[in-house]
Amino acid sequence: MSSTLCVGKIARLIALLAIGWMVIAFLFYPVVYVLLDAFFPNGQFSAGAIERLTGSPRVTRSIWSTILVAIVTVVTVNVVGLFQVAVLEFFKVRLAPLLLLAFSTPLVFSSVAAVSGYNFVYSSHGFLTKVLLTIFPDMNPNWFTGAFAVIFVHTFTMTGYHILFVRAGLRQIDFSIVEAAQSLGVSPARAFLKIVLPMLAPVLLATSLLVLLGALNSFAAPSMLGGRDFYMLSSMIQSLVSLGRTDMAALLSLLLGAISLMVFLWMKRIERRGRAISTSKSQSPLRKTEIRNRPMNLAVHVIAYLLFLIYMAPILITVAFSFATTESIVQDPFPTRFTLQHYMTVFSDPRAFGPLGNSLVLSCLAVSAALAVSLFAALRIRASKGIVSDSLEFSLFIPWVLPSIMLAVGLIAAYGKPSMLIFGASLVGTYWLLPIAYVIVIIPMMVRMLGAALAGIDPNIDDAGRSLGASGMYRFTRLTAPLLAPVIALVAAISFNELLSEYTLSVFLYNINNTPLGVALQNAARADGPDQIAISMVYVVLLLTFSLIVILASSRLSSGRAGRT
Repeated sequence: MSSTLCVGKIARLIALLAIGWMVIAFLFYPVVYVLLDAFFPNGQFSAGAIERLTGSPRVTRSIWSTILVAIVTVVTVNVVGLFQVAVLEFFKVRLAPLLLLAFSTPLVFSSVAAVSGYNFVYSSHGFLTKVLLTIFPDMNPNWFTGAFAVIFVHTFTMTGYHILFVRAGLRQIDFSIVEAAQSLGVSPARAFLKIVLPMLAPVLLATSLLVLLGALNSFAAPSMLGGRDFYMLSSMIQSLVSLGRTDMAALLSLLLGAISLMVFLWMKRIERRGRAISTSKSQSPLRKTEIRNRPMNLAVHVIAYLLFLIYMAPILITVAFSFATTESIVQDPFPTRFTLQHYMTVFSDPRAFGPLGNSLVLSCLAVSAALAVSLFAALRIRASKGIVSDSLEFSLFIPWVLPSIMLAVGLIAAYGKPSMLIFGASLVGTYWLLPIAYVIVIIPMMVRMLGAALAGIDPNIDDAGRSLGASGMYRFTRLTAPLLAPVIALVAAISFNELLSEYTLSVFLYNINNTPLGVALQNAARADGPDQIAISMVYVVLLLTFSLIVILASSRLSSGRAGRT
């Protein structure tokens, strides 16, 4: 018995040391190296990078462009998101279930896949542009570029927070307050603006900060839609890295990281000071209100259905053109000739299947490794409170604050040459740098969700197993793991979907042997050849299909396990 306990303690110590090495080698050291590269490029302090950045008009424009786009994005996303929440939960609008389907698409259709989808509709070779050119032959076919295109895509891909959080907040409101106002003659629209919105202020502010954080760190949209003359901080950092100016890239990534950290701390402060939406003891459930003003009712319906088209058009157009012949893609505004050849090419041609296969393998590797680390960390944090557990928890949450670009730049700078931390190896240009980065960025969410799930498990269950002489591993596999299975399935599904279309880390850290789907979609978006465009559409359709299958399967698995346990 004592030998078993001893072996268990040694195994836990080895696991803890391994996680500590991982945190130091792939999180702290790259961040420190960014600081060194920015201010001590040759071992001595130098302000040369600062002088070059401040003296560069392009860099200055990219900073102001980032700030402007982020602020405008917060405004437009809130306007569109609040309207969506209102027509789904507050006003009586026909075909609301269909609207919910469209407004929920950002939850599965995001990142580089969504940008590619909007590009297929609005770019110079897109569906809408082809239609407009038949009506206005003199118009500029490259109209969908620059700040306008980036803000447009941000607006319709970042409303998922409103569907998840603001919509849930609206459902918690005591409707009797709204009814009392309406009995005094207040119109439904005025009741929503004057009564409901102030109650939603805390969740709206938190959501706005999440949108601001996403807009500041946006990379796929400015990289693919910005054009030649529009840069945000993220795309400027990529440009500097490609030019070999890692010191300037490091300094810009530090600036982006500092801004993100301030936004994150502001968000945490709001979270701590959060207050209840409704203080009524006997809460009246929310009921949809009919808009009796006919012009207003018509306007709400028209705008809602227009938003439905905007959200669904990229998906429907992408699916339709993925089955179109090459000739139809080039010649027809909407496909009239169809084929399965593009799908056959993806699954039969190793070069075409490569990016999809790489993303599947990389995502599986990263999710498996991150789950192992996160499970051990969550169990350790729950089991013991002290400086070791607190330090472990703090360290694993750091990637939530750091922009992915800053982590990528740090990994490139730190491991572009042999390092003793990784036993004299160099990782830049190798297969393993990208999956390592994937693991680092998905661990915080896993630890947070698994920790919350563990907190909900009765500790007496584990105590009973211990009193019967069961070892720690036996108690985990037979008692804790079955109870955690639903959460593990959901966490794995969310992480897998996130990594499948990951773009920011991928474009910095990939090599020719592991080119992922996000990079392939970016390359196809910049290509003029119809074959590449068709293949990229197939990628997007398959990406959506995989995402839906994984989410539905994990949801069914988790509900089934939850029912049995």
